[in-house]
Amino acid sequence: MRTLFISLAVGSMAVGCVAKDGSLGRSDSQSAGDALGNGIEDSAASFGPMNGGATADAACVVLSGDIADTDQDSIPANARLTFNCTAVALGYTGTLTGTETVVDDQPTAIAWAFTAAADLHATLTGPFGGTIVRDWAGQIKATQGSAVGPFSLDRTLDVSTVFTPPAGRAATVTEANAWTITYTPTVSWTAGAVVVAGNLRASGTWDVTVGNASANATLSTPTPLTMTPTCATRVTAGVVEGTYEEAGQTRTITVTWTGCGQRTVTYAER
Repeated sequence: MRTLFISLAVGSMAVGCVAKDGSLGRSDSQSAGDALGNGIEDSAASFGPMNGGATADAACVVLSGDIADTDQDSIPANARLTFNCTAVALGYTGTLTGTETVVDDQPTAIAWAFTAAADLHATLTGPFGGTIVRDWAGQIKATQGSAVGPFSLDRTLDVSTVFTPPAGRAATVTEANAWTITYTPTVSWTAGAVVVAGNLRASGTWDVTVGNASANATLSTPTPLTMTPTCATRVTAGVVEGTYEEAGQTRTITVTWTGCGQRTVTYAER
């Protein structure tokens, strides 16, 4: 079974300064936006078979519980994964430990319907000494509007990310996520099958803190995200915004994707 929450890809290690007034501003926006982008990509990577990674990860993953899949939708009845994994690629070393459970909410029907809970710890160390440490705790719930979608993941997670560059000050980003990412395929897709091209939208609330600076933001998707199955992070285009009010101003952190693994973060006040 594949992990639902983690994409140990090479991410940005940009670190901002801490705002003195406790409100999240321009200097903190890059770190906050990087964390948001990672969360969106993690969710995008969760669409597809839920039981596809157990064999590949067997050396470092212990699979237990009820792994039966009588309805053949690639969602186990009530399974648990225990991770103790290390991988090395392109000079980067990644580790993943912790547990994840998945329960098929409709075990007798082919449906995008499950509840997953995670308590995971991951690290990514770069060839020059920089690190990213991420912790997840919470759950996601999968639902679908009809047999052809849209397909949704309701994400209720507390996430902590610590960026430590090879030189300079580290930044700690904590998030309380209560948002939904919705997948609308552009061609027919059966729940549990290999993912196909489509569009993604994010909505809900995103409470984020960088150091001592924080924001209570609302997510929107001004430009739908492009789901591209051949991309490791699945997202190749589109825009997600986190908008919040502070000191009589509307502030916006915008994450824009322009290609596979290519995204930028911008900040605006008005």
